[in-house]
Amino acid sequence: MRMRLVEMYPLKLITHFKKTNKNYIMKKYLFTLFIAVATLSSCSKNDPIPEVDQEELGTAKLTFTPVEVVEVNGNTTYTIIEGEESEEILFTGKQLLPPVGSHIHLHVGETYKMQLETTDFAGRSSEDTFVQRADVHQAFLLNAPIGSLEFVYGDDQVGVTAYITVLKEESSFPLRYVMRHLNNGVKSRIKPSDWNNPNFTQYTGANDLDLKFEAHFVTEAHSH
Repeated sequence: MRMRLVEMYPLKLITHFKKTNKNYIMKKYLFTLFIAVATLSSCSKNDPIPEVDQEELGTAKLTFTPVEVVEVNGNTTYTIIEGEESEEILFTGKQLLPPVGSHIHLHVGETYKMQLETTDFAGRSSEDTFVQRADVHQAFLLNAPIGSLEFVYGDDQVGVTAYITVLKEESSFPLRYVMRHLNNGVKSRIKPSDWNNPNFTQYTGANDLDLKFEAHFVTEAHSH
């Protein structure tokens, strides 16, 4: 005759087994939860969310204003030239696109103050966000033909404000302005001379802005 379970194993031993098994399941659950939280935390540190979601921006605008360059005792100043017209290009819509057929033309030998302005979905100015977090933001101006352009950051190597000098005539080409939101610590590896680095994605992060437009570098005698 088979013995009953309570006869084979005392009640105290069965109770101890149930408690031990319950503790094991609880510990396993807590360990799994800890791993999940740690994984999410790690992802948030290494994969930054764009500072200003491009889909939430109302507009972006780039303005190019002629300036006079003066160097005194090794210090360079840029003064806006009175009476000179600015070139500007506005980006609107969900994809922040310029008007169809629009382009800017800049004159050879001239220096321009390039200024970025953005507004959020409510029409409020938002470009200061990039400057306030200069440690994780840097703009790149890409696709200009080699030797056609000089570029100087006008802020803390961010690029909301910059100064560009046109060196030679170029027919129309697609210029690209990218505001990069960098992972923590990455910016310390980027030099000001990397402003046109085509491999900018090696500087890990995400693009807060990616603006594309046609540009044309012309001589004074050229008619628009």
